[in-house]
Amino acid sequence: MLDFIEALDEDEGIRADADLKNHSNGGFIFIGYYRGNYCVNICDKVWNAKIRKHVTGGNDEWYYFDTGKEAWRFVLKEIRRPLRAWLY
Repeated sequence: MLDFIEALDEDEGIRADADLKNHSNGGFIFIGYYRGNYCVNICDKVWNAKIRKHVTGGNDEWYYFDTGKEAWRFVLKEIRRPLRAWLY
């Protein structure tokens, strides 16, 4: 996954299921790249009965890293296993 993180353009991102106790349903992790920094956003994962899928919720936390490797080290500790991630 580090290769995908380091290859991100500013209009791309990665979403992954997280395994966080302080976020609903474990939360989501979003990884992006903007103006030379890697940004990691963690938020709640909320069930939407109308569309029958999980969507992003509140309780946002933001973290910034200078390198993709630093961002990956942070995400690796928080990600749900087995890994479920989407590139967009």
